[in-house]
Amino acid sequence: MIEDNGVYAVTDLNPIAEKLAKITRKLGDKNPNEKALAWKALVCTLDSFGADFNDFGDHIEHAGNGALNENEMLEIYEAGIKEGERRAEYKLHSQNHNGTPQLQFPSEQDMAMHCYQRINDLNDWECEFITNMVSLTRRGYPLSIKRRARLEDIYLKLGGRI
Repeated sequence: MIEDNGVYAVTDLNPIAEKLAKITRKLGDKNPNEKALAWKALVCTLDSFGADFNDFGDHIEHAGNGALNENEMLEIYEAGIKEGERRAEYKLHSQNHNGTPQLQFPSEQDMAMHCYQRINDLNDWECEFITNMVSLTRRGYPLSIKRRARLEDIYLKLGGRI
């Protein structure tokens, strides 16, 4: 597919890759009618996705080499930056003002689960907060310093140990 600026743009076929693979396998059928139907299905599927056989060929050519597309690389890069920031923030938070280490709390997810298991001992706001923290930590989202401090307070209130 040629864009307005004359550059060849590759359509990402990953969302329909499984369907394309299924259809492509049918092209090898011994029955000529099945082959013809598979061919028509392949053309229709590519057309409906705004792709052509050049895109399909590129998808096949680059499918097994482990190369990442630009969006995937950017996503990994940004996740690395966020994790580095989270670790630096955690390191600063886990030290006293003179640089000596404080006692270490369990992971955010472990603290959230500890609190969730004792959710009946909390007020409505704390119940909602802990439910949100379980959801966020389960998905791997880093907590802000303020949220982590509140989670630590509730964790200790519910008998959590450092």
